[in-house]
Amino acid sequence: MIKLGFFGAAGEVTGSCYVVTTDRASVMVDMGMHQGEAAADQHNRRLPAVELAKLDAVVLTHAHLDHCGRLPLLVKNGYRGKIHCTAPTIGLTGIVLRDSARIQEEDCRQFNLRLRRGEEPCEEPLYATEDVERVLPELTALALGESRTIAEGISIKLIDSGHILGAASVQMTVNDGAKTITIAFSGDIGMTGLPMLADPVAPLPADVVLMESTYGDRDHKSQTQTVDELLSILKAAQTANARVLIPAFAIGRTQDLVYYIGAFLRAGELKNLKVVIDSPMASAISQLYEKYVAHPADPTGRATDACQLPLCFAGLSYTRTVDESKALNTAGGAMVIIAASGMSSGGRIVHHLLHGLGNPSTQVIIAGYQGRGTLGRQLVDGAKYVEVLRREVQVRAGIHTLGGFSAHAGQNELLNWAAAYRDSKPRLFLTHGEDGPRAALGAQLKARFGLIPTLPRYGDVVEL
Repeated sequence: MIKLGFFGAAGEVTGSCYVVTTDRASVMVDMGMHQGEAAADQHNRRLPAVELAKLDAVVLTHAHLDHCGRLPLLVKNGYRGKIHCTAPTIGLTGIVLRDSARIQEEDCRQFNLRLRRGEEPCEEPLYATEDVERVLPELTALALGESRTIAEGISIKLIDSGHILGAASVQMTVNDGAKTITIAFSGDIGMTGLPMLADPVAPLPADVVLMESTYGDRDHKSQTQTVDELLSILKAAQTANARVLIPAFAIGRTQDLVYYIGAFLRAGELKNLKVVIDSPMASAISQLYEKYVAHPADPTGRATDACQLPLCFAGLSYTRTVDESKALNTAGGAMVIIAASGMSSGGRIVHHLLHGLGNPSTQVIIAGYQGRGTLGRQLVDGAKYVEVLRREVQVRAGIHTLGGFSAHAGQNELLNWAAAYRDSKPRLFLTHGEDGPRAALGAQLKARFGLIPTLPRYGDVVEL
């Protein structure tokens, strides 16, 4: 008997985690962190209803925290098997998990230092740095398109999902005696035409498909329109000698922004703009992008071995220390500060927003998905006052939402991806989306392709 369990990203965007079990084996796909919601910490401490120590294998689609962020809990709970993913994902996951452990430990320490009367001390972090170091050696590389048997009767193939560097969909073939089925896990599906990445490909064939639906109810602005809008904001800020704050995910979004700003400067559309990446994590990730992304020819002839296109230009700098980050808040002149986290739920961007939101000349660019309950979502929704680091701040800064920079496909691109299954009519589950977007996508899938999806909830286990 083949069963599929949904233990995250079912009715929500974050916390991706699925488990396939047969009479002979059990395999987990992703072990992501819940983010944004009020109960996120509680949900992160709630483990899937499976014996983690008895899992035969784990597959990781990519290195975003909502897909890899709870992997250290596996080793804490006895898992000693391999975690299969692409080579770039191995490098990124090490950076992401070490940063996650460090932030949890520091946030807990700071919270306890600022306890208010009647408040309970911070619970111990979800995991510690030593747990991260125990899980990282279990990551094992699998090339795109290569087949590998990972458990008795279960083999996988990774297919480029076009989402971030190293991201993959999973085609899993499961044999349970007389029955063999193929399950496609979409992972996160990227947009077509993204810089530095290939376009997403739907795994074929598939009897069962788990498909993400983050933006299932809407399309993004076009890339051209979005890039033009970014340029317009930057030009206006430079003319006004103002600063631009961009909360950006360290993986993918930061590199895309650097790519486009560099292109503006090389084309002469901006002049001598100072751009600071205030994120040690983003700096390390950019080095991985430079390792795995081919360097284009430099039409200006000004690139050097120390400054390779497409992620380098005059005026770009990276902070190294906390003191350098703090100094940015009093620095004068036009400046773009790109810092994590992408939803403004933590990290250095929060401190810059504390200092900048009350200033009408400050411009804040929101360039990605904002989960429910996050500071970023409040800004997108037009909040006039927000709480930042326990202080109420009036929002006087300009807030701009650039939907076209998302690493996730919009509704029409999701439908284009799903069109590959129009004739085969696999059993379809919509995951990784809030209920409104996945219901809207489900209606379109039914109308266009005759596909009737199931919308699973957390803890659902279905027989395949």
